[in-house]
Amino acid sequence: MLKTICYKSQANANLKLLEFEALFNQTQLKNNSHNITGVLVKRDDVFFQILEGNPIIIDTVYEEIKKDRRHFNILELLNKSISQLSFKSFDIGYAVIKDTDTLYGLQKFVSDLQQNNIENSPLFLQIIEELLSEH
Repeated sequence: MLKTICYKSQANANLKLLEFEALFNQTQLKNNSHNITGVLVKRDDVFFQILEGNPIIIDTVYEEIKKDRRHFNILELLNKSISQLSFKSFDIGYAVIKDTDTLYGLQKFVSDLQQNNIENSPLFLQIIEELLSEH
């Protein structure tokens, strides 16, 4: 059994660039070590994250995320069991996206998932397109 959680949140305005870099590195290392697939996107002051993997690990990581003071206004978009991992082949597991070009690459990846009728891909594509159209 697998699970996915997807959320958006506001980045804390007091965070410095180096703190963001540390957050991205910590997230990627931790999620890779726990066999979590997905993505973390930061666009301006918005974080968007998709986590996929073992339900117990995903729930534990998400509880930690909700307590993290580097962001606030967490809006849970999806929290459910899934039959397969959607992001296992994107950037070899767990990816951190910091630039628009990579975000467009993620959009194409999710669009391909949608064409193959992979569950939750329409929601993921809608959120990514919203992030791309902001500003």
